[in-house]
Amino acid sequence: METILTNEKDEGFIELCNELNNEYLSKLGDVALNYQEYNNLDDPHVVMLVQNWNKPIACASYRIFDENSIEIRRVYVKRRYRNKRIAYKLVKALEKLAIENNFKYSYIETGKDNIPAIRLYEKLGYGKIDNFGFFKDGDLCICMKKEFKTMIF
Repeated sequence: METILTNEKDEGFIELCNELNNEYLSKLGDVALNYQEYNNLDDPHVVMLVQNWNKPIACASYRIFDENSIEIRRVYVKRRYRNKRIAYKLVKALEKLAIENNFKYSYIETGKDNIPAIRLYEKLGYGKIDNFGFFKDGDLCICMKKEFKTMIF
């Protein structure tokens, strides 16, 4: 397996995002269509893509949320590769890049019934917060936040 740093225009990333969107559509039905606008890839994203034999199998990205914060997005691992800590490692790698670029906070949103994702983000140090922005009045999602701790030597 190989991890690649890329952007939102990467064909492998777009392919995985389409699979993720289809998975949401099959789980949530037409309700998932309400999130299409939010899940577009118009904004610049920093993307970590995992390939196995040159085929994309997992991804995660972040985009700038504000001058001090990023938003982790589009975390997805193909079903066959799940439960191998791939998503954990991708998010950690993105957080490391964000810290190197002087960001202090990370936000993330997920479905309130997506228990595996919630457990993953809690394991990574994220805590639940009030829903923000697009999700402020929604009841299908939860928002989470993490403060990056800086090491003092």
